[in-house]
Amino acid sequence: MFSGLHALLRSVGDGLLEVVMPACCIGCGDRLRSAGGPVCPSCLRSLERADPAEVAARLAALTASRDVFEAAFSLWLFDKGGTLQRIQHILKYGNRPAHARALGNLVGQAFDEALRTGSLRGTAPPELVVPVPLHPRRLYERGYNQSALLAEGVAAVLDLPCRPEMLHRTRATRSQTRLTRPERWANVHGAFAAPASPAAGVAGHRVLLVDDVLTTGATVVAAARALRAGGAAAVLLATLALARD
Repeated sequence: MFSGLHALLRSVGDGLLEVVMPACCIGCGDRLRSAGGPVCPSCLRSLERADPAEVAARLAALTASRDVFEAAFSLWLFDKGGTLQRIQHILKYGNRPAHARALGNLVGQAFDEALRTGSLRGTAPPELVVPVPLHPRRLYERGYNQSALLAEGVAAVLDLPCRPEMLHRTRATRSQTRLTRPERWANVHGAFAAPASPAAGVAGHRVLLVDDVLTTGATVVAAARALRAGGAAAVLLATLALARD
């Protein structure tokens, strides 16, 4: 009940804020001339699309990723200090859930296009969407999970159920930001679990795992391995961005 009330109040607050303060692009800060999304057309045009080959190579660099993902996709390339970093910072710490869902819509549209005519053509579509979860303590501190909100946007476009309850963090982990590649894997290895029950879990399903930024791949690989251990028939990956290596 309380979580539903909190979501309602947050939604009302977001609506009032848009009335009092005109919507601005979360990339450059300029006022948006339409209600088409949180990023202006100029910023969208400036964002560099991620190369599918680079996404595959990033994951292949982790030995633990072998045979984990059937397909992987990232929408944009993430540069430190660039427009996408400003966007991601607002998603992660700005408490604006509508922005994350709108960007999730863009990821979903691009992912669907890749399945139909692009780099993922020939790949069978997923059956449900699962976000990379936060540990309950981190979720309490932040108030929301930006990856879960992105996943909601992706799922809405693909017309699939979004099932965040199908993947859990079993322990708190350190921030990955300042860790080396080996430290990142050690930090998240075994930190996720998926229900193995066919009635309540991912068993037999083709799962699309959603996260915000793919850096070394340690977090998504650990999460995907848990989904496979829970019986997922296949795991696909979609992220908002790929960090420049």
